[in-house]
Amino acid sequence: MSKPKTNPSSDCGCSPGDCEPNPSRRQFFSRGAQSIAAIGVAMQTGTSANAAKPKPSGWLPTGLGQTRDMTVADSLVYVAGDSSVAVFKPSGKLLRKIEFSLTPRCLAVAKRRLVVGFRDRLWLCDLDGKPIAKTKRLAKGAALTSLAIAGDGSIYAADGGSSTIWHIDSSGEVLEQLAGGKGGRFAVPKSFFPITWAGDSLVVAHPGRHRVERYDADGELQSRWGKRTRGLDGFTGCCNPVSVAVTDSGEFVTAERGQPRIKLFDRDGKLRTVIAEPEAFDTTEHERVDTDTELVTCQNGGIEVALLDGQVVALDHTTASFRLFDLA
Repeated sequence: MSKPKTNPSSDCGCSPGDCEPNPSRRQFFSRGAQSIAAIGVAMQTGTSANAAKPKPSGWLPTGLGQTRDMTVADSLVYVAGDSSVAVFKPSGKLLRKIEFSLTPRCLAVAKRRLVVGFRDRLWLCDLDGKPIAKTKRLAKGAALTSLAIAGDGSIYAADGGSSTIWHIDSSGEVLEQLAGGKGGRFAVPKSFFPITWAGDSLVVAHPGRHRVERYDADGELQSRWGKRTRGLDGFTGCCNPVSVAVTDSGEFVTAERGQPRIKLFDRDGKLRTVIAEPEAFDTTEHERVDTDTELVTCQNGGIEVALLDGQVVALDHTTASFRLFDLA
């Protein structure tokens, strides 16, 4: 990765026109047809258009008003939302809720340590949420969205505000600020910039470029794959994928927004299978968010994925609930 430049950039690095405040003509008529079909069903059944659409089963409510990030550690599901981090069993049973004075935006758990990212700083805590160390304010316009803990205990913090990644040591001292791509910045929205640690590498989902990249611990690009396409073998729309996880065998699990979908790619980025189709999600809620005048830009990530004992844990931000899917 290169050192970041200070050139101004928009919140999203997508191509011009991809993140319009209003849906395109094609989207408008497509959604209009969907609405008419739903209304037709509603008229026949005497229910509302939204109620006419079936709700998928299997989702477990978090009880949080707004969720922002999720990770899995020691067979438990950690969810950041509202002013807390909630810890669940995979069955959906709430074990505890850790309250914070600031709003948690992202989190990571490793080596019996909970790292919580707020808007512009990190707290390194024990598993009960008691701070052990705190970083300084990283930058005036920082907007932390995702964390990854390396094998040596150091932390990588994805910052959608500066479109860069902060590297921080295990005691909370900032080591360097890393960037990549054209202009020394990642092409990412301000509100989601997915990263994870896998083996000895930092894996970065680069939504504005529709690809997944792998970097070594020093920030040097090792490999990348992915393309923008309407086909299932790549990523469509604006700013996808919105989340990535890596299996023990080095395969990639990705999540997409817009038409919500979870897919499995092999080590070389070739599609293996679709784990969850749009029908597995509450498409009514995703359509509402995707067409809301305040949310229609690519500022809503929608879905987080993590791995747990051969299953994919998916957190759906539109319904503040999670569900487990079989990996293959």
